[in-house]
Amino acid sequence: MREKTPQDYANELLRMYREAATEYELPTQNLLPQSDSENPIPSFDDGIGGLVVKATTLRGLYPVPNALVTVFSGDVLNKTVIESGITDQSGKSGLFKLKTQPKIDSLEANGSVPYTSYNLSVQSDGYVEQIAMNVPVFSGVVSVQNIDLLPISAAGGHTSPQIINEQNNYDL
Repeated sequence: MREKTPQDYANELLRMYREAATEYELPTQNLLPQSDSENPIPSFDDGIGGLVVKATTLRGLYPVPNALVTVFSGDVLNKTVIESGITDQSGKSGLFKLKTQPKIDSLEANGSVPYTSYNLSVQSDGYVEQIAMNVPVFSGVVSVQNIDLLPISAAGGHTSPQIINEQNNYDL
């Protein structure tokens, strides 16, 4: 007999809640899907990729809900906002659908990169703003960017944004 995993317990609680919700006519729109078939992996047209941001604090220990996530191009002082959103209770943003290089670029040896770089800013009250520069987004793929926010109290009162450059040369 195998031991139950945390996911098993979560699924059991969701099943019990759904049964109670049906019996007592409680809202169910914010529940997780009952099966993976109800939550398919998103498919994108060629030249479109996805980005999800997970905002946490204390090295990923606690989620940061209601953080403002802004995807932008350009530099920090002269940015063009592409899209923005708010993290949920688990610190996870919604899916940002972004333009990328076509998949064919990853098959050609012409020196072009097979991804498009985006910048993002994550802000929340009581935390130092975190800016991630050059986050790669690939066509047809959902990229997940983890952002660990530093409490202002732990930063000695400093409030200047922390800037992290994610620039890598991905040799695919």
